[in-house]
Amino acid sequence: MNHKEMLLEEVFEKVGDKMSKQVVAEKVGQFLKFGNVFLLFEVVSLRGEIEKLREEIQDSKVDDLLSHPIRTRNYTKLKEKPLIK
Repeated sequence: MNHKEMLLEEVFEKVGDKMSKQVVAEKVGQFLKFGNVFLLFEVVSLRGEIEKLREEIQDSKVDDLLSHPIRTRNYTKLKEKPLIK
């Protein structure tokens, strides 16, 4: 068994429930071909996803506060200022 097959099997064992074997094989192939550049683009992609999730969480918290029956003047300005930095 060569290094690519070993890496493919190891990665598929860890993420096989979330990704198909074909997708895992493509990612492993890209990693072996491009190395650090591939990892850099994956990190940039993950950072973008994390930022989107932060914004969704922030919006959800603000919406929860605004829908609460007890409101004060300060709650109306929460949409303008982020709670999470």
